[in-house]
Amino acid sequence: MPGAEESFDSQEIPEAIRWRVRLSDKAPMKMPMIVIMAILAFALGVFLFKNPLLGIIGFAMMFGSTAEFWLGSTFSIDDKRATARTGFSFSAMEWNEVKRIIPDAGGIKLSPLDRAGPMDAFRGIYLRFGKDNRERIERSVLTFGKHIERNVVDGPDGGRDGSTGPESGG
Repeated sequence: MPGAEESFDSQEIPEAIRWRVRLSDKAPMKMPMIVIMAILAFALGVFLFKNPLLGIIGFAMMFGSTAEFWLGSTFSIDDKRATARTGFSFSAMEWNEVKRIIPDAGGIKLSPLDRAGPMDAFRGIYLRFGKDNRERIERSVLTFGKHIERNVVDGPDGGRDGSTGPESGG
């Protein structure tokens, strides 16, 4: 995202965007392995533990934990917030809650934490790039992120650039 600010007019407000990413589209050969492992989990519960309920729970856990891969996720960005939905899981973050924006090769992480740390993996929203919308997503995040009046863009390693924002008093 470095230099992305120069490629568009900062006064231009992008429109709200919505997109869908399904990881199985990139690696369809992995889907049969997920199905086989889910059936194996069901079989272990039924035959090894002689409990059909354990089989159903094992099957559901396999499919639930891989839902982002086979079901896909829907993302949206507007002037108020960013959202991510995968199955029954829904996450939303208002722009005024965003403390750091962390870009990487696959998407952009919006974090409510001031500094990188062990909780980064569990907090915030990760916006995956689609096939052909990387620039549009970056532009929207940078534009809407600027409205919160903070220096929020971090490097991909989560390290601060040493500058201070208004919230630190410096």
